Amino acid sequence: MRRPAILFAHICALLLCAAAAPGPLFLRSPAAQTGATQDAQPGGDQFVYADFEHIQDKRPTSNRGGLVQLVSYQESTPSRYKGLEGANPAAPEAVHLKPDDPNHAIAFDYELYSPNQYAGVGVEVQGLPYKDGKPSADDLSGYKFLSMQVYAKGEPGVSNLRVEIMSRGQGINLTGGFPQMVFKLKPGFNTYKFPLNSLQQPTWAQTKVSAKDVLKKLTAVSLTAFCEQCTPSHGTVVVDNIVFTK
Repeated sequence: MRRPAILFAHICALLLCAAAAPGPLFLRSPAAQTGATQDAQPGGDQFVYADFEHIQDKRPTSNRGGLVQLVSYQESTPSRYKGLEGANPAAPEAVHLKPDDPNHAIAFDYELYSPNQYAGVGVEVQGLPYKDGKPSADDLSGYKFLSMQVYAKGEPGVSNLRVEIMSRGQGINLTGGFPQMVFKLKPGFNTYKFPLNSLQQPTWAQTKVSAKDVLKKLTAVSLTAFCEQCTPSHGTVVVDNIVFTK
């Protein structure tokens, strides 16, 4: 697999011209071992779902220890990704946004190919660890907005990303096509804020469910680099601070 230098080398080179070029500057980090915060529970005006400061066995987790994993799909020609080396299941890598910043974000590379009518690579962030062999759920239906900080770059890369809320193993009979929103990327490292009531299922989803119903039994939030009627595309996505607000 041809790595876009995991595009880390390319973007780290921007450290030499930071004054002239806006955008996130990040360095790969052998993150220190930390524990998940179990007392950060939903209910307040703001709920930090994942700030990626919690590391277990070198893997970033959500704030309460939920699995963070890379996923992919395609019509025919396989999509590819690169994140934390040797992780099983695949995981994004913990990175520093700046050399002197102790905080972490997560980053992964993606490669999408033709011929494909559809393909994608993304990160799925689960709020809680599995319990009794199935995903654990949060009731976040009291929140109105979902926000996250995102940076993406490619040569060429995708111009849009898709955010999606998911509920698996909680009685909602869906394997895909959960409420989602596509948003256009802006240059640099930006905060994107999504009204949760504006997330809609794709038209091809046969089982219908509202965003409110999914939020009552939320197990994961995902962010995906995708294409339709694909042409070859590769790049890097950096994500930080997934937050629900009222």
